[in-house]
Amino acid sequence: MPPTSRLRRFVDYLLSFGSYEGESPDQKGRRRIIVGALWVSILPIALAAVLSSGTWLVVAGAIQTSAHFAALILLRLMPHRFAVIINLVFAVDIASDVGDSILLGGLFDSGLAVVWSLIGVLGSLVALSIRAAVVWFGVFVAAVGVTLAAPSIVDPIYELSDPQTDGAIAIVGMTLLVFAVMAYFVRQRNLFQQQSDTLLNNVLPSEIAERLKRDSGMIAEQLNSVSVLFADVVDFTPMSSAMSPTQLVGLLDRVFSDIDGFVEELGLEKIKTVGDEYMVAAGVPTPRSDHAEVVAELALRIRDHFAAGSVNGHRIEFRIGINSGPVVAGIIGRRKFAYDLWGDVVNTASRMESQGVAGEIQITGSTFGLISDRFLCKPRGTIDVKGKGEQETWLLRGRL
Repeated sequence: MPPTSRLRRFVDYLLSFGSYEGESPDQKGRRRIIVGALWVSILPIALAAVLSSGTWLVVAGAIQTSAHFAALILLRLMPHRFAVIINLVFAVDIASDVGDSILLGGLFDSGLAVVWSLIGVLGSLVALSIRAAVVWFGVFVAAVGVTLAAPSIVDPIYELSDPQTDGAIAIVGMTLLVFAVMAYFVRQRNLFQQQSDTLLNNVLPSEIAERLKRDSGMIAEQLNSVSVLFADVVDFTPMSSAMSPTQLVGLLDRVFSDIDGFVEELGLEKIKTVGDEYMVAAGVPTPRSDHAEVVAELALRIRDHFAAGSVNGHRIEFRIGINSGPVVAGIIGRRKFAYDLWGDVVNTASRMESQGVAGEIQITGSTFGLISDRFLCKPRGTIDVKGKGEQETWLLRGRL
C-alpha cells in the first residue's frame, strides 16, 4: 500500500472518533471538523504549557491538553454523548483561558488570551446548534468582562515579555478561524443549493424551475405547437405478476432509464411516468419548429432499441401514440408539485397509444402532416377514437 494511502487511512481513523451508525453526511462533516480540531490542538497547547514560565500556567495548559485528549477517548467510547463531551471541553478551555488571563494581569497584559475562548463559540456553531452558540457567546462576553476587571481585584502573578505580539497573534488566529468557519458554511450553503437545484431540475424543466425560484405564483401557459408521445409496455400486467417487487422496479428502471437517455439526447421534455406508461413532449416549455420530427425520431429509437434485445431476460415491446397541436402547460400542486400538459391534443395522443398496435407507432393526421416529408408512414385507415369519433391515423414505420 502506498504511503499516501496509509496516511489517508490513518487520518480517516483519527477523524472517525465520535462516529455512529445512522450519522448523516452533514453531521459527519461537522463532527470531523471538531474532532480534527481537538487532535490538532493537543500539541500546540502542550508546547505552550511546557514553554510557560509559571507553574500555574503549566498546570492550566496540562489541564487543557488532558481535557482534549480525554474528550477524544470519550468520543470513541460514547459517540452519542457528543454534545455533552464537547460542551465540557469548551467549559474547560474557557476556564483555562480566563485563569491564564488573571494570572498574567488581565485582558490586555495577558496578550488577549481570553480571545481564544471564541473557539468554543465557533465550535458550538459548527457542531452543535445556534442556541448553543448563543449560550457560549454569552459565556465568552462574561469571560471578557472578568478578565477586564481582574487587574483591579487581583494582582498578576506572572508577566508576559511582549503582550502586544501575543495579542496580535490571538487576533490574527481568531480571524483565520472565523474565516474558516464562514468558508465552511458558505461552502455548505452552495452545496445544498446545488443539490436543491439539481433535484428541482430533475422534477421540472430547467426554464420552469428558474421561473419558480423567481416567482412562486401560478405558472400556466398556452403552447400552440407541441407534439406529445405516450409509450406503454405491451402485456406488462401479466409479465409483472410473476415478478418480485425488486425485479419489477429493476425492470422499469432499466427500461425508463434507456428512454431517459434518448430524451436527453434529443432535447425533449419528459413529463411523467404512470405505471409502465411514459409521457414525453417536444415544444415545451420552449417552442421548437421541429417538435413533431424529434418526437418521431424518439419513437423510432424506442421501438428499435427494445426490439433488438431483451431487458433483464424479458422481451419488451411498446405500443406508442403521437399527436401534435396546442396544449396548456403548467405546474399543479403546492408540495409535491408537477409540470403537466392538458388539452385535447394530450387526450388524443393517449388514445393513439391505448388504441394502437403492439410494436407500432400510431400517429394522428396533424402529426403526419408535419413529418410526412421526412418519415415513412403507412395509412392505417379510420378508427373509432374513444371520445373523439372516427379519425384517420397512420403508422410510423421509419425514416426516408
